[in-house]
Amino acid sequence: MDALIALYSKETSSRFIWAARIFFKEAMKCELRIYTNLSEFEKASGVKINYSPDYIEGTFHISPQGLLWENELTEQDFQCATWENLVIFCTRTKGDVPFDPLSGAFYLASRYEEYLPFIADEHGRFPAEESFAFKNGFLEKPLINLWALKLGKQLFGEVFSLHKYYRFEPTLDIDNMFAFRGKGSLRIIGAYLRDVRNLDWSTMRLRTAVLFGFKKDPFDTFRKQRNWCKKYGVKLRYFMLLSKFAPYDRNVSPYSTDAAVKLRELADWTEVGIHPSYASDSDEEFIREEKDRLETILRRPVTHSRQHYLKMKMPLTFRTLVNMGIKHDHSMGYAEVAGYRASLAVPYSFYDLEFESILPLTIHPFVYMDTTYSMYAGQTAEESSDEMMTWHEELKEVGGFYRSVWHNRTFGEQHLESNAWIQLFKQIVHEAHH
Repeated sequence: MDALIALYSKETSSRFIWAARIFFKEAMKCELRIYTNLSEFEKASGVKINYSPDYIEGTFHISPQGLLWENELTEQDFQCATWENLVIFCTRTKGDVPFDPLSGAFYLASRYEEYLPFIADEHGRFPAEESFAFKNGFLEKPLINLWALKLGKQLFGEVFSLHKYYRFEPTLDIDNMFAFRGKGSLRIIGAYLRDVRNLDWSTMRLRTAVLFGFKKDPFDTFRKQRNWCKKYGVKLRYFMLLSKFAPYDRNVSPYSTDAAVKLRELADWTEVGIHPSYASDSDEEFIREEKDRLETILRRPVTHSRQHYLKMKMPLTFRTLVNMGIKHDHSMGYAEVAGYRASLAVPYSFYDLEFESILPLTIHPFVYMDTTYSMYAGQTAEESSDEMMTWHEELKEVGGFYRSVWHNRTFGEQHLESNAWIQLFKQIVHEAHH
């Protein structure tokens, strides 16, 4: 961090401190010092920003909207406007910018609206269409990062740039490690009966060849995935579903020796996190059992997590993760729509709005899942290519972290469409890794 910002406020709060860190340190990449004593602020080094209702000569003035001084959750009625071709809210009539970016960043990044009553989808999730960002047309923009870049140029001149902070970090969920192996006797017998009922002799032959070791399981393309990324110095981070079999949890048996061997192989070259099961968003014991199981297999602590089906309850799920020793969560995004759920494209600490406190948990937002396009939009790789190939451009400009979510079955060698998705993934890695 090169630039120094001295930030003054007459009062302080945990909301204010968190929002200031999010905006100036994480998004703008500046060193930040906060002052509540005016005489000390006047002697401070760096660019001086006055976050108070009063004008102070020689400082950049941001007029507080008031959200950061509240200590309860209430419905907010924000009206959007435009500044520098960007959507803004928390508008102000005085100050050097026509809005309060700290209050705006707080509202968006804390997921304030997800603490309030909403109409959930079929999986009990907060729908993208219910979000303030979607309704106001900026879900596809890392708005907080864009505000930070624009404000940075006002403070430090047009030479201000965030490009060097850009990172490309693809991730992969292992919802089903193998197509045929590691399923347990009852599931294998059931699969054969299904093949017979459907007269699906080709799948039966392939299943038999894999189970008897004559062919490799079509979902086992992990070494190829490593090689696709290794060429560009990119590492895939994996998240493993290790729950017992259930309607929405259909991975290999958690006791599979084949799966354990493969997981240790993956852990030799990259990070493997836990993918807590469908019901884990409301049951601490599920996460504890699954995390313990993965740590036993890997013989090391597990500190990264992403919720299966992105099921999360604010803030219960994240408190549970902290209690389980998880340090990093990668669930912040939507399954059905691409974009920025928190309007932020850099890692940031989680804020618990019920306790009004900062939790020791780093949130890593992602912009899309492969299934956003293939399943929810029903598109082919070719139809998805134009949009998927452009996300990195704006992220480079704002110094964001380009995280996407893929599934190993997408790269499986069982279906004709898989090769097209493999080629698209390779193109994205080639274009986005710089």
